[in-house]
Amino acid sequence: MRRWSGRALAPTLLLGAGIAAAGPSQAESTYDADVSGAPDIATRDTLLGDMGGLRPAAQARGLSFDAVAIGDYSIVLDGGAEPRATAARYLIEAGIELDTEAAFGWPGGTLRASYLGFHGDNGNLDSGDIQVYSNIDETPLDAFYSLWYRQDLFDERLAIKIGKMDANEDFAYVDNGDQFLNSSPGFSPTILAFPSYPDPATGIALFAELPAGVYARAGVYDGSSLNGRRTGTRGPDNFLGDDSDRFSVGEVGLEYRLAELDGRLGFGYWRHDGDFPRFDGGVDDSSDGVYLVWDQSLYDDPASPLAVDGFAQYGRADEQVSELASHIGAGVQVTGLIADRPDDLTGLMVSRVDFSDAPGAGFTQDHETALEVFHAVQVTPWMALKPDFQYIVNPGGMGLDDARVATLRGEIAF
Repeated sequence: MRRWSGRALAPTLLLGAGIAAAGPSQAESTYDADVSGAPDIATRDTLLGDMGGLRPAAQARGLSFDAVAIGDYSIVLDGGAEPRATAARYLIEAGIELDTEAAFGWPGGTLRASYLGFHGDNGNLDSGDIQVYSNIDETPLDAFYSLWYRQDLFDERLAIKIGKMDANEDFAYVDNGDQFLNSSPGFSPTILAFPSYPDPATGIALFAELPAGVYARAGVYDGSSLNGRRTGTRGPDNFLGDDSDRFSVGEVGLEYRLAELDGRLGFGYWRHDGDFPRFDGGVDDSSDGVYLVWDQSLYDDPASPLAVDGFAQYGRADEQVSELASHIGAGVQVTGLIADRPDDLTGLMVSRVDFSDAPGAGFTQDHETALEVFHAVQVTPWMALKPDFQYIVNPGGMGLDDARVATLRGEIAF
C-alpha cells in the first residue's frame, strides 16, 4: 500500500529555498547573485545559487526551475519483518515552471513540468508496517512526473487545473505535517487508489475561493492505478476512457484567523468507480470514503523565532473492501526550539489506523500505531539533516513484534 505525499517533496527544506509548491507559481524567491561580495555557498538559498545570473534572468521572463534531492538511511533496530535490516535510498525531483503573465502577458497562468526518480532499497519491506515509515519508499522508478497548466480567474477567486498531476498537491494534505517521514501525515491512508506518489494521474480540478475564508475544490482523475496500471509513468490514454477508471474527490473548508493565529479546517469526500473485491468474496462496483484535515498555528510571536504549528487528520473507508477502516493522526512541528538554532525544526506525531474486521480480512491485530519524533538541523539554507525515530505498534497487523526504526534523512535544494 502506498502512503506518500507528493506534496511533501514540493516545499523546500525547512524554511525553504524557493522550490515550487502546490498551486499557482510559488517559486518566486530570489537567488543570491554569484558576484563579488554576495553570500557564499554556505549562506545562499540553493546549492547552485543564481547559476551565474541565469536564474534571475529566467525569472524575470517568468521561468523558474528547481531541483531537490532526498536521501534516507534507515535501520530496523528491532521488531518488524527484518530486525537489524538496513535500507539506503534516494529520490530526486526536478521541475520547471512558467508564469505566463511574466513570460508573454497572459495573466493568471502557470505551466509546470517535472521529473521524479527513486532508486535504492524499499525499507518498508523490513519494517512490515502498513502506513509506510519512509514516505519516499517505493520500487525503483524514473518518471515524467507532472505536466499541468493552471489558470486563475476573476482575481484568483476561481481556478482550473488540467494535466498530469499529483492530487495530493491540492487535496487531503496538512501543511503542518509535511516534514514528517511517515507517510500518513501526507494524506490519510484510508483513501484508496489516490492519484499521488508514485502514480500521479491525468485529471482536471476546479478551485473556488469564497467569501469569509471558505474554499471549495473538486477533481476528477484517471483512477486506473487500481487495476495495476502505472499512471505515474503513463500519459492521458486512460483518462475518462472508462467509467470504471475514475477517481473523484471534493473538499470544502475554512481558512481562518483566531487570536492572531492562522488555521484551516477541511472536509473531503472521495469516490472510486472501479471494481473492488470484497473480503467475503464478492465484488463492489465502487468504493468511497471521507476525510478531515486541520492545520492550526498554536504559537507565533513575531519577536521570537519560536513557533509551534499543529495538525490533525481523520479518515474512514469501507472496511468490506479496504484493509483500513479508519485513521486518526495528530502532531506538532516546532521551529526554533533550541535558542541558538532558530531555523531548526522539531516534530512529534502519532498516527493510528484500525484494520478491517470484516470476515475474510485476516488481520490478527485491531490497529497499527506509529509514533514519530525528529529534529531537523538546517545546516545551510539549502541543506538539512533530519535524524528520525519511529516506534510502530503492531506493524502490518499480522503478529509482528513492535518495530523501532531509526532514519537519517538528508535534503538538498539545488
